[in-house]
Amino acid sequence: MHTIQSVAEKTGLTPDVIRIWERRYSVVTPERTPSNQRLYTDKDIERLNLLRRVTEQGRRISAIADLSTEELKDIAGASPSLSNLTRPLADSDLDIEKSKNEAVSAIIELDPIKFERILEHAFVSLGSVGFMMNFISPLMDQVGNLWRSGAVRTCQEHFSSAHVRSFLGRYMLEANSDPKGPRIIIATLPGQMHELGATMSAVVAAQGGWNVIYLGACVPLEEILFTADCKEAKAVGISLGYPIDDPKIPMMLEQLGADAPEMCRILVGGSGTDRYRSLLARMGALEMKDLETLSKTLDSIR
Repeated sequence: MHTIQSVAEKTGLTPDVIRIWERRYSVVTPERTPSNQRLYTDKDIERLNLLRRVTEQGRRISAIADLSTEELKDIAGASPSLSNLTRPLADSDLDIEKSKNEAVSAIIELDPIKFERILEHAFVSLGSVGFMMNFISPLMDQVGNLWRSGAVRTCQEHFSSAHVRSFLGRYMLEANSDPKGPRIIIATLPGQMHELGATMSAVVAAQGGWNVIYLGACVPLEEILFTADCKEAKAVGISLGYPIDDPKIPMMLEQLGADAPEMCRILVGGSGTDRYRSLLARMGALEMKDLETLSKTLDSIR
């Protein structure tokens, strides 16, 4: 039996692609361990390799997902050994600027089906971290700028935010499958209504094997502390965004550092973090400059 990481190495598909193909198209049905970890057979790997090869020939996964392994072999002209099919999907497989422009059009048109299709294509092509850093973050910045200029209506801006949160939330729940993983509480502080950074952080943590307890936006500090204490959290992640000049934030951060459970690390990221760098250093909190920093930090403190 093989883990999803092993399957990714043997097929050249990213774990994100494998999960999406499995969830949406039921191309394979892996077994599950008591801790809900996927385990794949050699036949699963053979099938995924064939699907990868046929999609590289230009066929859509939705059109071939129901074909038998023998039918896929006929289409692919497969030999018994497919070990050379290990080139991972790369950023070049997606025209990011074109896709972002198409996403903006879908937002302006208030077209949920079109927007979902664009998000999924970008997610599969870029992988979860690349999708969030190189597609979602700049896309939402662009939508925000268009809203401030009047080119995008408030309903369209809310539509984009709601659908992105929903899209990422589904993946977070899918990846958040190890109940025995170390626990992390992720939220934004009172007055911090923008939760995209927190949601993306939750996805990264879940993908890294953490048991994520996501509280969302504008959570009272005492509730964050209560959750961290009763769930014996190993880390608390706080996303700081707009407004970046809230005078209550330093006091809340200090209280969080003082009252958090012993051995619980405080991780703080987001666009407003720079302003509080010296405070974070004094209280022993770790500054998360980006999602890659978060991923490496979570690996190091597991």
